[in-house]
Amino acid sequence: MVYDLPLVDEKVKPHQVTTLHLVCAFAFIGTGVIIAVYNYTIPMWGMALLIMGVLLLGMTIFKNNLVTNKRVNPGLRIAELAVAIVIAIYSGIQHWKFPTGMFSALSVGLAFAIFWERRSAVTLYVHVDDSGIRLPVVRRRFLPWVEVENVVMRFGTLTINCVDNHFFQWNINGNDDYEIFEAFCAAKIEENRGKRRNDDW
Repeated sequence: MVYDLPLVDEKVKPHQVTTLHLVCAFAFIGTGVIIAVYNYTIPMWGMALLIMGVLLLGMTIFKNNLVTNKRVNPGLRIAELAVAIVIAIYSGIQHWKFPTGMFSALSVGLAFAIFWERRSAVTLYVHVDDSGIRLPVVRRRFLPWVEVENVVMRFGTLTINCVDNHFFQWNINGNDDYEIFEAFCAAKIEENRGKRRNDDW
């Protein structure tokens, strides 16, 4: 038998999206103030960056549902990335080490966020079959039955206990035949119990 159990949990939480928008807003505000006050050659650019940062901060605080919306967020991320790259390049040309490093790091973070948030819409699954359990987004991607102690599914929560005391738990999106599923897992665990090392009992 084969089971593909869809997870309820999201890869990217809304508060993670909000946090990066806030980081960008504060970086733009701080840099804008410094440029507007201390740089006599491009004060208007500093003022524009300050206004952009204040607008982003206001939107993130007061219109958070709009900012974290899956249609709006990618465009906003690309705009933030474009601004961060321009500031990093200009700072590098001017040999300003601190803003170059700060906005280069922010650019890398934003580029990763664009990639990661795009993949967040993909539903993750726990795959269970005769060979074992394939896990989503964890370091140990596959558990052969010989390493599993028991599997329990109750109230929409899947719990996997391993022989080495590792423990995995996910919220599953609806599975009414949990008794059949648990019986299948128990049979596979019992079938492979004799293959364990002596110190795993």
